Order: sequence, then structure tokens, then C-alpha cells
Amino acid sequence: MGRYYNVPRNNNNNDKSNLQSYFSELASLYNDNSKKPSLDWSKPAFGHKRTYLQKVLTNANKAIEKSTKFINKIKSKQLACVSRAKSIPENATIRKEYITCGKEMCELKHGPYYYAYWKDPESKKLKKKYIGDRMPTNKNSNDDSNNNLVL
Repeated sequence: MGRYYNVPRNNNNNDKSNLQSYFSELASLYNDNSKKPSLDWSKPAFGHKRTYLQKVLTNANKAIEKSTKFINKIKSKQLACVSRAKSIPENATIRKEYITCGKEMCELKHGPYYYAYWKDPESKKLKKKYIGDRMPTNKNSNDDSNNNLVL
């Protein structure tokens, strides 16, 4: 009988009162067991373990966030280059340069970086301005799209 071991067994089937009491005890045991909560399938069965699909989805969401941040960083650099190029005078010459970073241990040249050179008409001095690591093709354009950048 398993868990119903305390239910009295009566081999005498002719006694209806004993039979009714036996079934009423079984019914009360069934009602007591039905009060226990059933298994919730939306929660993991053993603690807080995640399924493989949940792990894959969280990793995919993290990768999407990282790539979105990276794309936004690139776009902001491109827009900064375009805005710096708009403030350069018309007679400026734009050069591509490789520079040293200034660290003692670093012997590499970094770049290319674009700089604008022009002669100031008032002070007659040579002026230099950093544009960025991307060269805008049309610095007078009012359109700040990515179409006016050379990669």
C-alpha cells in the first residue's frame, strides 16, 4: 500500500460501516495530499540552474549590447571628425600623419591621423588642427551622415 500504511485493513467485505470508514480515510488522505503545491514548470526544478537556451540568450543579449556600444562609439568619432573639419578654413591643406604616442616604452608610430595646416592671415603664422582618424570628403556639407567619410 505504500504511504497508506496506517489505514486499517479489513478483510471482512460484508461490514459496510468498516468499508465506508476505510474509504473516508482514503479520501481524507487524498485531500491532504492535494493541498501541496504542484510543480511550477516555469521555474527550474533544482535551485536556480539555468537551461542551456537561457545561457545562450543571455550571452547573445550581452553581445548585442557590446556591439551596439561599439557602433555608437564609431559613429560618435565619425561625427566628431566631421564637426572638426567644418571649422577648418578653405585654404587649409590636409595631411595624413603617423605620430609617436609619447610613451617611453612605445617605439611604434600610430595613425594615420589627419591634420589641417593653414596660414593665419592676421598673425602670418602656420596653424595646425587635428581632424581625426577619418577624413571627411566634403567638409562643407551640412549633412552629417556617414556618406561623407573616407574609411
